[in-house]
Amino acid sequence: MLAGMSRESRIGAYIAFAAICIIWGTTFAAIRVAIETIPTFLVAGVRFLIAGFLLLVIARVSGARFPKSAREWREQVIAGVLMAGVANTLVVYAEHALSSGLAALLAATIPIWMAAMEAIFGLASMTPRKIAGLVLGFGGVGLLVAPAIGHIDLSLRFLLAVGAMQLNAICWNGGTLISRRHRASADPMAVATVQMLSGGAAMTLAAFASGQYPTLQMFSLRSSLAVLYLAILGSVVAYTAYNYAQTKLSAGSVASYAYVNPAIAVLTGALLLREPVTLRMMASMVIILSGVALIQIDRRRAV
Repeated sequence: MLAGMSRESRIGAYIAFAAICIIWGTTFAAIRVAIETIPTFLVAGVRFLIAGFLLLVIARVSGARFPKSAREWREQVIAGVLMAGVANTLVVYAEHALSSGLAALLAATIPIWMAAMEAIFGLASMTPRKIAGLVLGFGGVGLLVAPAIGHIDLSLRFLLAVGAMQLNAICWNGGTLISRRHRASADPMAVATVQMLSGGAAMTLAAFASGQYPTLQMFSLRSSLAVLYLAILGSVVAYTAYNYAQTKLSAGSVASYAYVNPAIAVLTGALLLREPVTLRMMASMVIILSGVALIQIDRRRAV
């Protein structure tokens, strides 16, 4: 796809790809900063309400087409609640017990869970390569979790956080599968607007229902800047860059950001938050991403 592009378009495509890798890789550290003073539900609620309203302005100005039928609206709202709402809130919850780098490594299992869910729902066949990818991916997760087994009194929060990250992957993939079903009449920008506003509104209501009402004391300068970073750069800018890269680079090239994000997250956590980086984490990263690679290779060959 790059062969027929001008030099300016080629540079723009690589800048967009770099933005995806760096911004999405650093959002895990931003979440750790946000939860210093802001409750779990409000972090996700405020983030996606801000991002959703910004995207709404962009979508209206650019004339983006929104869903036409009630069914399309319903499915995109459900997808938004699952992806922007529940899945991201589970990441926020998990990072109360996990380092940002560790959370990013566990989030890297999303393609692995997708392969398993597609096979369960009859959307794709389970090949030997996919099975090997599943074994490697979950083996890497097991390597991360192994030290906590047998020390429940000390690690219950850790194990719950690991479970939350796996549930995050399931919810994210479930929302993705729902979102894919009927999108012909809507532009990607409009779909993202609906999903972010739906997820943000749902988590804000959940915050109110659980007694998490916003106060000025919650929004320290550090936490507020982190939420703005998540909303503006992590959601609006990175999503726009992702859409642009999709039009200029091959799908396989763009999907490779999944291999870079965990490394960026681990490095960011170590440099900015002084989080420990262990040999076990590095070994787990190699194992998990090897599993992801096997599944991506299988998917690409099927296409």
